[in-house]
Amino acid sequence: MKNTIQHAMVMVLAAALASACIEKQEDKPAPPPAPAAPPPEPARSALVLSPSASYTIVAAASNKCVQFIGVPPNPGNGEIRTCNGSKAQEFKLQPLPGGYTTIINAQSNDCLDVVEASSDNGTVVGQYGCHGGPNQQWIVADAGGNTIRLVARHSGKVLDVSEAKTDDGTRLCQWDWKSSSNQQFKLVKVGAPDGGADSGKGSAGSAAGGKNAGKNGKAKKVDKADKPAKPEKPAKPAAPAHP
Repeated sequence: MKNTIQHAMVMVLAAALASACIEKQEDKPAPPPAPAAPPPEPARSALVLSPSASYTIVAAASNKCVQFIGVPPNPGNGEIRTCNGSKAQEFKLQPLPGGYTTIINAQSNDCLDVVEASSDNGTVVGQYGCHGGPNQQWIVADAGGNTIRLVARHSGKVLDVSEAKTDDGTRLCQWDWKSSSNQQFKLVKVGAPDGGADSGKGSAGSAAGGKNAGKNGKAKKVDKADKPAKPEKPAKPAAPAHP
C-alpha cells in the first residue's frame, strides 16, 4: 500500500513538472522570421550618365515627363505630365557603389522613393527627403528599343505608370517587370543637342563633318571660267555665185 501511494505521488510530481516545462516553452517569444533573400538584379544599362547633368525621365508609352505633385514642404506622389521644360521635371542621377543610382529632383532636392520601403505591387512612388535607404536606390537597366527601366533595389520591382494610362496626372507606382511600355522610360539630357543621354561614343554627325571638312580642304580644281579661251577658227570663204 505504501509503495502504491509513493508511486502515485511520483506520477503526480512528474506530471506537474512536465506541465511547467510546457508553460515555460509557450511563454518564449517566437524567433523572428529569416530575412528575405534580396531579389535578383538585372544587368545595368550601358548608358553613360553624367552626375553633373540634369535629365528628364520620359515615359515611352505617352512621351510625357515624370514629375511630383506639389512642392516642398509638402512633397507628393510621382505622376506623368506633358513635358514643359520646368525644374519640376528635371532630375540628377547620382551614382552609388554597387552600380545603384539615387534620382534627385532638381526643384525639391528630394529623392525618388518607394513609400515605406514596401515590396508590394502597386505601392506609390513619390519624393521624400534623401536618406540613402535601399528604397531610394535604383538600377538603371535596359528595357529594349532604346529605353530603360528603373528597378527599385529593395524590391526588385520597376517604376510603372499606373494602369498603363497616358493621361496627365497618372500616378506612378512599382510593379513586377512585364516588359510593357508603361514600364519603359527614356532619359533625355537637358540641353543636349540631340536630346539624348550620353553614350560615351562620338557623334556620327561630327564624324560626317570631319569627312566633309577633309573634302573641302582639297585644292580647288581650275574653274572653266579660269581656263584660257581657245582661238577662234577662221570663217570658211563663201561659195562663188552661179553665173
